[in-house]
Amino acid sequence: MTPERDAMDDEVFTIQVRRCKRCGRLLTSKEAVERGYGCQCLRKEQEEARAKEPIPGQMNLLDGFGEEAQDDVYSGTLP
Repeated sequence: MTPERDAMDDEVFTIQVRRCKRCGRLLTSKEAVERGYGCQCLRKEQEEARAKEPIPGQMNLLDGFGEEAQDDVYSGTLP
């Protein structure tokens, strides 16, 4: 073996990679590998989660009815 080849063998290293749960790209940073999302996909996931949260004080269509009526609606036993 040549000295150059020996130097190259010493420089070989491995990194842990993972695919993003959202887009499938390779993640190489330690934080992204631990989270499972790249920085852009994590931001998008957080925005979507916030959008699904109910707005404080918001009412739904069944709030005007009693809980018993709501149970009937959800169970499919409306009169």
